[in-house]
Amino acid sequence: MMNNEEILQEKISNVLLDVINTFSKVNRKKRDYGIGEPLFHSEIYTLNEIKEHEGIHITALAEQCGVTKGAVSQVLKKLEQKELITKEKDIRNQSRLILKLTAKGEIAYAHHLEHQKEFKKMVVGILQDGNDENIDFVKDFLVKVEEKLNSF
Repeated sequence: MMNNEEILQEKISNVLLDVINTFSKVNRKKRDYGIGEPLFHSEIYTLNEIKEHEGIHITALAEQCGVTKGAVSQVLKKLEQKELITKEKDIRNQSRLILKLTAKGEIAYAHHLEHQKEFKKMVVGILQDGNDENIDFVKDFLVKVEEKLNSF
């Protein structure tokens, strides 16, 4: 028989799993980032990594994303077909291709940043009613959950 504390911990665990599942569903949806065609999460994530790591090449991008070169190449092919990125020869290493965003890619990236800003605003709005101690606890809790998930 579970005591009240164990029941509460079980409920929190269930709510957290529900939040993670909902976030995952929302994240898997295609979304329009202001370019007239929807992008999958993997596409906007890859676009973001290219922008955040200016001059990155395919092998480094795969390492950065934690996927194989083959997987990243498939996403890059789609981004190239959608005219969101270009591949240019690296002047220092002719066997490498440097990845860059096109003007259209920059628009999608800017909309992605706006989407992130809206998410952060939503979270801040939810946290406004909490006191500093509660907010610190939630932050620490989420950091620990992330650490545990990374070694899961």
